[in-house]
Amino acid sequence: MSASVVSSVMNGQVHADQARPPLLEPGLLPRSDSANLSLVPATPAEWLQSQRLTVDEWRGPLTVEQYLGREKHIFSQTLTKDGKSTCWILTSTHLPLNPNGTRPILASCETISTDAYIARDGVLHRITSHGIGSVFARKEHRGRGYAGRMMAELGQRLETWQQHNGDRGQFSVLYSDIGQKFYSQYGWKAFPSTHIHLLPINQHTYQSASQLLPNVNDLTSDDLQDLPAPAVVEQDLLWHSKQQPSTNFVSIKPDLAHFQWHHAREEFILSTLGKPFPKIKGAIHKPTGIAMVWNRVFPENPKEWQLHVLHVIIPPGLKDSSEGLKALSALILRAQLEATAWDLQGGVEIWDPADVIVAAAQNLRTQANDKVEVIHRDEDHISSLRWTGPDGEDADVVWLYNQKYAWC
Repeated sequence: MSASVVSSVMNGQVHADQARPPLLEPGLLPRSDSANLSLVPATPAEWLQSQRLTVDEWRGPLTVEQYLGREKHIFSQTLTKDGKSTCWILTSTHLPLNPNGTRPILASCETISTDAYIARDGVLHRITSHGIGSVFARKEHRGRGYAGRMMAELGQRLETWQQHNGDRGQFSVLYSDIGQKFYSQYGWKAFPSTHIHLLPINQHTYQSASQLLPNVNDLTSDDLQDLPAPAVVEQDLLWHSKQQPSTNFVSIKPDLAHFQWHHAREEFILSTLGKPFPKIKGAIHKPTGIAMVWNRVFPENPKEWQLHVLHVIIPPGLKDSSEGLKALSALILRAQLEATAWDLQGGVEIWDPADVIVAAAQNLRTQANDKVEVIHRDEDHISSLRWTGPDGEDADVVWLYNQKYAWC
């Protein structure tokens, strides 16, 4: 439904500025603890208004119309279409409707229903989880507690929202850009959020360094469907669960739909920037099956453009092998070259790097004192998880494969 509304904007039937909801008089704004506030799924027109409110925060190098077009494009992807994405608005039944009949938006966010795993007691459970994004309150409404009221209600709603056969939601995730304290008040606890950063390299450096490494092959969109990413994660979760039966090991399923959602974003932005289609989506070392899937991100400042590794596939038994180490070094090197090919001055970023990935990156350093730093994020992109499964707050939960593919 939302896509049809955005389509009318992009086709010129509705000007983007008309989608911006009017401001309420300060005297009409309710208290955040008012019984008249409620969290509800947005109508198509309200969805469009919520997108229009967030333009200045998240459009990057795009114009207003281009940003709305990107959101329409992302909305139509397998991960989010057919009701899998929900826009929520906090509103009040006691406030007057806007001139076009929409309800006033005090705060808004989006959730995506996604496949996920929990492994405990040596058994793998396939569940429905939710990723939360686009948490927003317009600046005129900030400091009134609306975002907090929204998150408190959202946590409760997601325990049953889009669950099957009366199941109860076990966990949901979000990525905080405002530190650890705010979301933790409502149950989303900060989890270790790490990455390594690598500089782009030129063709000469690549050719020199790759001579001692195995050959790797580029991956295109068509190649991604053959990658055994979910199977590898499932095996790893089970292995960990058998070692520590009382711990809950969780992951978001690294499926093709997640990769395509990220790639749809980069493809749309590159098209609006007048750049060619990004055919190369990753690389693979065929003898071992070790692979990386990546995408390109484009903040407003071109100096911050980066290549992000969405997911690293390391089949069982290869994390401690010299062959696996060399293959990963070759793949990292290929990612650094790809960053240069697209003028991604911000380099390469790999989230939640396993020890063998850090070692593979270190293997490429030529100076003994040039150590690869594992960066611990504590201000932005903080991976946060709200656990509602067995044992409640006392549960031991470990988030494996906390990589960029799961970000939303």
